[in-house]
Amino acid sequence: MSDNSKGDSILNSQISQSQVESMLFRCFAEELNDIVWEGSNTIAVTFVNSKVYDIWGYKPEELIGKNFLDFMVPSKREEQKKVIDSMVENKAAVNGIHLYYQHRNGKTLIFETRAKPILDNNGKCVGHRGIFRDVTNYILQEKRLQKLYKQEKAAFTELENQMQQRLEFTRALAHELKTPLTVIQAANELMGTQILSPELTNISDSIARGVQSLQKRVNELLDLAKGEVGILTVNRKLIKTLPYITNLINDLKPMVKMRNRNLLTNIPNSLPNICADEQRLTQIISNLVDNSIKYSTEKAAITISVRQDTNLDNILFQVTDTGFGIPPDKQIEIFNPYARIRKAEEHTTGLGIGLSLSRTLVELHGGQIWFETSEGIGSSFYFTMPKYARKRMITAVKKGQPDENCHN
Repeated sequence: MSDNSKGDSILNSQISQSQVESMLFRCFAEELNDIVWEGSNTIAVTFVNSKVYDIWGYKPEELIGKNFLDFMVPSKREEQKKVIDSMVENKAAVNGIHLYYQHRNGKTLIFETRAKPILDNNGKCVGHRGIFRDVTNYILQEKRLQKLYKQEKAAFTELENQMQQRLEFTRALAHELKTPLTVIQAANELMGTQILSPELTNISDSIARGVQSLQKRVNELLDLAKGEVGILTVNRKLIKTLPYITNLINDLKPMVKMRNRNLLTNIPNSLPNICADEQRLTQIISNLVDNSIKYSTEKAAITISVRQDTNLDNILFQVTDTGFGIPPDKQIEIFNPYARIRKAEEHTTGLGIGLSLSRTLVELHGGQIWFETSEGIGSSFYFTMPKYARKRMITAVKKGQPDENCHN
């Protein structure tokens, strides 16, 4: 064997497997965007790639020979030392733990750490190598989101409590108002059984109308409160549209005439049936007609129209007036509770909740409500009701909706 061959053999025997791995590891480390390091079995730094300067603010040579514990956030040092001691003692790998270090400028950095021991041929731990990934922004953002979530949850809970308190207050108020109204109504009905003079008869009729109006306002207020907390319900049944709307118009005519308005209609000779809560549907249409009366002058025309919608699954209802119209600055809030058109306030009574309640009731039926208006010319309010279809009703029943009362 030549002297050169003997030299190569000696050199090869002196380079251990762990040294080869270390050289390969260090070459690979320089290509990564995370901090890659090697340390002794006491976690003193023996190698760190150049990326450490960009992330941590230290040059590699400034860390060589130093212990990682020296750079930890003081308040976290004792806690994190236990994790590192356990890794060294048990020759165990660590994956995904978060360690808190200080940047050269004093800022706290959070490193997601992955590390494993380096074992020699005899299984003895001779060092460690691992990766620090900077997750500071991610963790801080997560904490901010958690804080915001807790704040939002607390605000939502507080809102729910306030809405529930409002509902309870409205219920109590409704009860307090209905009790004397019931007494007044009973007394007035009893008085009506007697022979009265024309003057007293007129007074009795006025009392009856006043009681009826107050009861309507109280019921609307209670319905609105229920709608706001999501406990207002509708009981949909099959409605034969044409006879229904014909009868309703006949019922509305005296009220419209009494308030010196003209009621017109545009109803075709045949209409598909709908599936709706008849009482609530009447409430919607009556509210829209009442609204048209309030916001129009005497002799104004109010037109009720019903037709097949362009969406063939719906029937379209329309109430049009030749009234004041809605000013542009009021249009965005017209469906809000207690919204009023200032120009017409001197002509109106009520709480201003009819349109808000109507929207809630339409949407509970699965319909939509909207309006068109021209100030000084008038307004048209539209809403849709789903047309009756047995297939749709069967599907709705499977979803738990109370549509089982819809029949052909």
